Amino acid sequence: MRNRIACSAQELFQLDPEMVQSVVGGQVFKIGNQYFSDSRVNILESDATQVVAEVNGTYGVYSQTIKLKGGTLSTKCSCPSTEQPFCRHCVAVLLHQFHNGASHNHDAGASKKASAASPGPKATEEPIASAEESSSPVELNFREATLFIDWFQQVVNQLGKTATLPGASPSLRGTAREWIGVIERLNQQFLESEEDRSDAQKGLQAAEARLESLTKDYEAVKGESVRAQKMGQDLDGKVKELEKRLIDFGKISAERDRLVGKVSAMQSELQNKGAELESVSMTLKSLSKAIRNLAPSDPS
Repeated sequence: MRNRIACSAQELFQLDPEMVQSVVGGQVFKIGNQYFSDSRVNILESDATQVVAEVNGTYGVYSQTIKLKGGTLSTKCSCPSTEQPFCRHCVAVLLHQFHNGASHNHDAGASKKASAASPGPKATEEPIASAEESSSPVELNFREATLFIDWFQQVVNQLGKTATLPGASPSLRGTAREWIGVIERLNQQFLESEEDRSDAQKGLQAAEARLESLTKDYEAVKGESVRAQKMGQDLDGKVKELEKRLIDFGKISAERDRLVGKVSAMQSELQNKGAELESVSMTLKSLSKAIRNLAPSDPS
């Protein structure tokens, strides 16, 4: 995770805990401070404006690179955290640098006071004059200018391509040496900016690929949604058709029940009629028998 924020400090140890907490928030600062208090910070390289470190986090050891340059604080950590503007591990490293820098400045101040309180042995006049001569600026003479131009012609095609430029002649000093230092620093800054640009380009390409993948997923989901909507409409039509059939079935059931009742009534009526007919039949049989009894007997 790489981040950048504007920063007014000139050196890393000037970033006090209150300033760090106001930037990252209470929870992230609390965890980072706990890492620092538990001595989980291991400094690999450091100076006033840059530090390379490792922090033993909860789920492993993560690497941090923190730079303070040109009013910008750049932080880079190998952890997967999305904490902004930088993670708990960078907080732990900044707290370590603050306390270590404050302690170092305190010791340096005490050493200066001790040196002022106890002056050294009296120096002779000649060394003093020599020191003044060595501290005075050195003018660029023709020979140094020639050596500088020769060196520059060697490195001009390598600027912006390699971090290690060819070495200059040891006899170059003063203004020429300062120019060489400026060129080397500018080359280093350019390479760092190029690295940042490359990382940003890779991040942009990854984001574009992710966006394309999400777009495809969205289109697929959209297609599924359209199909699901159509299926829903079809099911709604079938449900309405079934409801209509159920209504018709209810009417048929009612008509069936009515007919069953009517048939039952007719059956009951037929049974009654049958009983009446049977009674009439019995009466007719009795009458027929009586008539036969009344008929005269045959004389023979």
